[in-house]
Amino acid sequence: MQDFLAYTVLGICLGSVYAIAATGLVVTYSTSGVFNVAHGAVATISALVYWQLRQGWHLSTPLAIVLTICVFAPAVGIFLELVVMRGLRDTSEVTRLVIPIAVLLAINGLATWVWFRDGSRAIVPKKFFGEQHLQVLGQAVYYHQVIGVGLAMATAGGLYVLLYRSRLGVTMRATVDDRRLLMLNGGRPDRASLGSWAIGAGLAGLAGVLLAPQQGALQIFALTLLVFDAYPAAVGGRLRSVPITFVGAMVLGLTRQYFDWVSHAGQSWLALRNLRNAIPAILLFAALLFLPQGRLRGAVVARTRERFTVPTMKQAVAWGGVLIAAMAMLQALMKGAAVISLANGMALSLMALSLVLLTGYAGEINLAVYTFAGVALIVAWQLDVGPTGLATRASLSVTAILAAMLVCAVVGGLIALPALRLRGLYLGLATFAFGTIVYQLVILQTKPLRGSIFGHQFTINLFTTGSLTVPRPHWFGIDFRDQRAFLMLMTVMFVLIGLALVGIRRSAYGRMIIAMKDSPAACATLGLNIMRLKLGVFMLSSALAGLGGLMWAAQQRTLANNNNFDGFASLLLFMIAVVGGIGYISGALLAGIFLSVLSVVMPNIFIKLGSDYPSLHWFFVTGIGNFTKFVGPALIGIRLGKNPSGIAQQVMDGFRPLKRVPLGTAAWASSIVVLWFLSWRGAIGHWTFALVVIGSVFIVPRVLMGMFPERFEDVANAGQEDPDLIGLARPFQRHDRDRFDRELALPGHDRSRSDATS
Repeated sequence: MQDFLAYTVLGICLGSVYAIAATGLVVTYSTSGVFNVAHGAVATISALVYWQLRQGWHLSTPLAIVLTICVFAPAVGIFLELVVMRGLRDTSEVTRLVIPIAVLLAINGLATWVWFRDGSRAIVPKKFFGEQHLQVLGQAVYYHQVIGVGLAMATAGGLYVLLYRSRLGVTMRATVDDRRLLMLNGGRPDRASLGSWAIGAGLAGLAGVLLAPQQGALQIFALTLLVFDAYPAAVGGRLRSVPITFVGAMVLGLTRQYFDWVSHAGQSWLALRNLRNAIPAILLFAALLFLPQGRLRGAVVARTRERFTVPTMKQAVAWGGVLIAAMAMLQALMKGAAVISLANGMALSLMALSLVLLTGYAGEINLAVYTFAGVALIVAWQLDVGPTGLATRASLSVTAILAAMLVCAVVGGLIALPALRLRGLYLGLATFAFGTIVYQLVILQTKPLRGSIFGHQFTINLFTTGSLTVPRPHWFGIDFRDQRAFLMLMTVMFVLIGLALVGIRRSAYGRMIIAMKDSPAACATLGLNIMRLKLGVFMLSSALAGLGGLMWAAQQRTLANNNNFDGFASLLLFMIAVVGGIGYISGALLAGIFLSVLSVVMPNIFIKLGSDYPSLHWFFVTGIGNFTKFVGPALIGIRLGKNPSGIAQQVMDGFRPLKRVPLGTAAWASSIVVLWFLSWRGAIGHWTFALVVIGSVFIVPRVLMGMFPERFEDVANAGQEDPDLIGLARPFQRHDRDRFDRELALPGHDRSRSDATS
């Protein structure tokens, strides 16, 4: 009984910190409509700032805490609202989720660059106020724990009064409900939003400072995950109710401590040591399943700024051929390391294709792509390699790939079935929770899984040695163990899958998927089975994620279970895919290439520059190189709010003028082929070829527009957007009416009358 009381006290102390973190999430979401995934990152960098003030600069504990929680953390919140979150107006749920993910990765990357680039660790004292403590039910409770409990109760009570019993709180909540109506009634939504983000970030900083002593040696992603553990409490309160959130946080803290009590009491629980880390994810998934089903949405196409055009099959086939030819030409010029980097990018692009179908077409969210890659890897490895090792099977068979895709589709369906009633943010959180559960309970397990089905014994070897080595295919008499051959295989697979997705998008089934994304209410009214559509898309996307994951695993050859399948990898891939253009096949290609270039190629370039110029080594390697590696991908994601349709749309807009000057386009393409031949034969350097081609991409379209201005008059007057989207992407303007009347050759058109009535 004494142990039970002791663990109850510890659970209340832990739950209090969770309550502080969860109520901060509730404040930002209920007053801005943005789920701040970066909440944990703000807590992490606040804990590091506290460490710097207290341990690095030796300020007193109270002063360091006040400067961190009352000055630094609110300043971070205000900065994020002004610079980043304010640009999310009129964007989709996907964009409003991706931008905070980018902020999360940017802050964690910045913290790594500043404090941990040399592998050092920040040590935080276990007890802020020494050994002074109180005895509560026989358990020693230190002063910082008592302060945490008191602050949690005061925070919950104060926020409840602020949000529901004050004019400022009503203004904050009205900012989300109807911003224009609030402004008509004299409200100032921008000021209210600033206040809510300052409060939310301050609470995140407080939670980070209180959670840091539990680690001792600070680890950035580990501390961020500790704040993630508060998500079930916030979701249990539907991201709106402060009292329910507080109660949920207490239940979460007590559950984790009671599990520790039971696991210490019985040795049989030691085999499930990873279950403790999965408890918050399990509770989050359960909380999401018990949420009441929301109403079906009406039309949303006119309310957001994302626009995706659909290529014809003829265009898709042509561009697929161009991609294969370009990849063959590139790999012929590249050396070993460059070919590997390009192949890594193509493998990631294959994985991103699953998100084009699920998120780009259907509008649903999957934050566990790497989890399905891990499931596919285990299935294929079990069938093709198994306990006998690589010596008996040195090729990845078609049978193993199909079996892995089938298992991924079934697993995706089993996850989607209970989550079908969820949409947008809640579905994304459900998949993230699922990925965490599988990572902790399956992928991190090193003992074989044994069981029986209908009397047949089976043994499944997971990551028994902590890693798996995956063979590459040997098909059609071609040994794809060669890196160049495997790169071309993945390129052909990408083109074929991309063509299939374009075909789906242009089919009747694809139109139903798009209709479900744009207006589920209208689809249900017309008799479409929304649940069946969503289940089918989720299963097909899961199968594609498994296929892409297998190719990625074969490209990596050997994969460790502790650093390749965590949730942050899936968050990064999802973010880059949306930045590339989640509604385009080319967006998936750009996502994979960008991820490989920013994480591998660019840092290697700066390392080479640092070795060539030793006097500038710090500038190239420690400065620009590490900044590009740790923060670069996230900064690209933060810019998404400026162009929510993604980079692929910008690229297509830049190349669109080439259609109007076919002879100039043909001459440009021919010159590139000639330059490639010269580079291949060694007449010019590879870097010269690359720089000329990259420069021509930006220069040639502008030159053609300058040489043939008469062919681009309508572009200059009306923009380059699809005419069908005028009025949706932007308001009608006077020149639009003139353009339509001119193109339709309407009789009796009176220009002066049109101008007068406009």
